[in-house]
Amino acid sequence: MTAQVIQPTSVLVVDDETTVCRSVEKILTRCGYRVHAACSVAAAIGLLDDGHHVDLVLIDLMMPAMSGMEFIRAATQRWPRLPVVVITGHASVGSAVEATRLGAADYLAKPFTPKELEVTVANAISAALERSPRRVNQSSARGEPADGNATIDVDLPFDPDEVAKATSPAYVEHLTRSDVTILDSCHLGDRQCRRFIKKGVCRRPECPIVVAERKRAVQGGPTRLAEDPIDVDLPFGAREVAAITGEAYVRALGRGDMPVTGRWPRTQRTRRRVLAVDDEAVVVQAIRRSLAGRAYHVDEAFSGHAALARVANERYDLVLLDMRMPDLNGLELLSKIRECQPTVPVVIVTGYPTIETAVEAIQKGAADYLAKPFTPEELRQTTDRVLRRAA
Repeated sequence: MTAQVIQPTSVLVVDDETTVCRSVEKILTRCGYRVHAACSVAAAIGLLDDGHHVDLVLIDLMMPAMSGMEFIRAATQRWPRLPVVVITGHASVGSAVEATRLGAADYLAKPFTPKELEVTVANAISAALERSPRRVNQSSARGEPADGNATIDVDLPFDPDEVAKATSPAYVEHLTRSDVTILDSCHLGDRQCRRFIKKGVCRRPECPIVVAERKRAVQGGPTRLAEDPIDVDLPFGAREVAAITGEAYVRALGRGDMPVTGRWPRTQRTRRRVLAVDDEAVVVQAIRRSLAGRAYHVDEAFSGHAALARVANERYDLVLLDMRMPDLNGLELLSKIRECQPTVPVVIVTGYPTIETAVEAIQKGAADYLAKPFTPEELRQTTDRVLRRAA
């Protein structure tokens, strides 16, 4: 079996300005990339639907008919492994946050230099290569000319097309860098899935196994009644008792076959707990006043270590986190908070907003990004929006 050279990494440029497409093509072709162009979102989706292999999409936000944001939403659902980089002449922190939250790999403001474009494309493709090694050619992912052999594994010089002829395209698609096929795990949820093994594809917008796990976590456990006896000395099954009394009665029973009202599930808290983390007391007080009367309870922390102590001992519905703290960087603190409470949404609040820090914050798990100074209404809108998404 002979090694074959495959095509270099393929980039699709989507912009309604043909001059931009030509300029990007000229820059990236010198780096060894193969560049396609589309003048509309519909044309780009058509190319992808027709089976054109693309490793990265560069897309303008302001497009006729359909916007770049709409393409990102569609790409996240239909091609979840395809990295998308936004290029826009109307750069703003707000659009950077929204694009990154929707799944964009990076955000580049026009006008940009050839070097900025090369670095952005190389970084995006390298990150995609780390998540899914079999997608792209490594030399082109570094922005180098693609003059090497395309191999499925570093120690086996087999071309994907040759392997597909002897096996199948589906087999090649599931090959890892160690030439082992993984067929029992779906990329959508990284779970072992019988449906995926049987059909070889999952068209659900979200992994049903993950959804079921989340529901069980919210409900606090299984809803079906157990088959074991209610009491050790009374061999009555839960279903037998429920048939006469009712399931609510059985759920309230203790080990002594007496209903214990204290074991009924706790009612949902009417006040949501918010932790405001800022070294400026005036900002914390402003947050407390802005959220007062809206069913929020606001706790305060004036340092990063104080915030970590709070998060370690209390459960919060939302954390409002300043970017610059005296003892810990806001992004470092964000990572530590998410390690302690992975599901709590964190909003970065900063007096030094930049597109770069906004993109980095969302990529590291922040739910939103709010610039100082903000009005009480802006804070309330951001808080309500983030909590609605979290719910």
